[in-house]
Amino acid sequence: MQVLFMSLMFVSSFLLQQPQQSVENTAPTLCTPIVATSYKYPNNQYQSFQNEDEFYQKIIPTLYEEYSDASLNIRQKIPFKDIPKAEETFHLKTNFIGEKIDLTQHTFIHPNRQVYFLASFKQTEQESYHKYFVIDTETQTILLGNSHYNQNNHIVP
Repeated sequence: MQVLFMSLMFVSSFLLQQPQQSVENTAPTLCTPIVATSYKYPNNQYQSFQNEDEFYQKIIPTLYEEYSDASLNIRQKIPFKDIPKAEETFHLKTNFIGEKIDLTQHTFIHPNRQVYFLASFKQTEQESYHKYFVIDTETQTILLGNSHYNQNNHIVP
């Protein structure tokens, strides 16, 4: 009887034990520290900067100036990650077909970094001009830019 009782105690203690943690579910494995990326232009989304119109009024004309008699001007303060969408909207509004911007090489700029997106479009019967610039809100450095000139080929009878 004693052997039976001891056997039952042993089996019950084995069966009633709390499950053991496996090595892959331990806290040190689950809480692996994330390697901090060093950005040349870090996140500044919680900082306050002047709005895009105030910025444009104070900007040096040699840095950026809208076309005189422009058909369309865009001024936006946006996160860096939204530049492709802003550029696409600009191109759609001006019927411009061009390559989409690729930000994969710009890993030194935090995606939430605030930037100014300034774009201008001018069209005449003979020609059209497109340009846009992305300027950092904090340092006022040009990060990206593009311009395009197109001569309209009208056939005169």
